[in-house]
Amino acid sequence: MSSARPRLPSDALQRYALGLLHRQSLTAEPRGGGRRRQLLLRRLLRAGVKGWPEHNTFYTRVLPRGCRPCLRGQGSNLVMTLQCNRECFFCFNPKPRTAGMSVHGREVGSIKEGVEFLADLGVRSVGISGGEPLLEQRKVLALTCALRRRLGKGLRIDLYTNGDLLSAPLLRRLKTAGVDGLRLNLAANGYDTQPVALARQVFDEVEVEIPAIPEHKDRVEALSVELEELGCRHLILHELFSSAQNVEALARQGRRAKTGPRPAGLTWSPVAGSEEAALEILLKALRRKARISVYYCSTGTQQCIAQRAMRRRPGAGLAAARRS
Repeated sequence: MSSARPRLPSDALQRYALGLLHRQSLTAEPRGGGRRRQLLLRRLLRAGVKGWPEHNTFYTRVLPRGCRPCLRGQGSNLVMTLQCNRECFFCFNPKPRTAGMSVHGREVGSIKEGVEFLADLGVRSVGISGGEPLLEQRKVLALTCALRRRLGKGLRIDLYTNGDLLSAPLLRRLKTAGVDGLRLNLAANGYDTQPVALARQVFDEVEVEIPAIPEHKDRVEALSVELEELGCRHLILHELFSSAQNVEALARQGRRAKTGPRPAGLTWSPVAGSEEAALEILLKALRRKARISVYYCSTGTQQCIAQRAMRRRPGAGLAAARRS
C-alpha cells in the first residue's frame, strides 16, 4: 500500500515565510494615524456602503463573481509561475522567481496534480495567477481545459495578468478554453487602460485589481471613470502590504506600517495610508453614483479568507494523481 508524501510548502515559499523573522519591518505610523480611517468608515456607512465592517470588507454596488466563493472559503489560487516580465515595488512573491506551479504555496508537479488538488479542496472558484501566468500560455490553456473537464461549468475561472502579453487571438483561445473573466493589474503599467479595451472585445467580464497606493488615489479615481466608460464592471482595491520580499523597497520609499495588531495567519502586514486611500475612492464612487462597483479587499478580508482556506484538506484524489 503506497502513500503520498506530505504536502509541504515549496523551498522558495518556506524561505519567504522564514524571511519575515530576519528582515526589517517598517517603522510604525505616528500615533493617531487611525483617526482618519475611523472618520472615513463613518462617512462610508452613512453613504450606504455594503459589506462586512468587522473584516473591513466593503463594496459600493455588487461583489465580483469570482470573489463571492472566495469570501465563503470556496475559492483558491493556482500560481502558474513566479516568473514575471515586470518588477513592481509592491510585489510580494518569493525569490528566486521560479517556473514551478503551486496551490496555496504548495508545489504541484503537473497540471493533473494541480487540478486534483483543487478538486479535493472542493473549490467553486479558481484564480490562475503568477508572476505573470501568460509567460506560460500553453500551460494556462491546458490547465483551463483540464479544470473544465474535471470540475465542470459551475467552476469560476479568473485569469490574473498585467495584460502586457494579451492579443486578440490569445484572448479568443482563453475564452474558448473556458476562462470566465480577466483580472488586470494596471498598477504594473502606470494605469494604462489599453489592455482593458483589448480584452473587452472578447470578454464581458474584465476587472481591474490593484493595490491601493496612497499617492495614486487621484489617478485611480480618474481610472474608475475610464473603466466605467469601457464597460468594466468592477474595480478591486487591495490594501498595500509589506512582506519579506518587498519591505526593503517600501522602506526606501519612506512608507510606514499601519498601527494595530498583526493579522493572525498572514505572512504580511498592512502599510499605512493604503486603507485611507481605498476608503476615499469608495466614498467618491458612492457620491458620484458610479456604475462601476468598487470593492475593497483589506488585510482583514484576506485574514478571514486565509483562515477559512486553511480548514480545507486535500483527500484521496491528490494522492491518486501523484501516483499516476
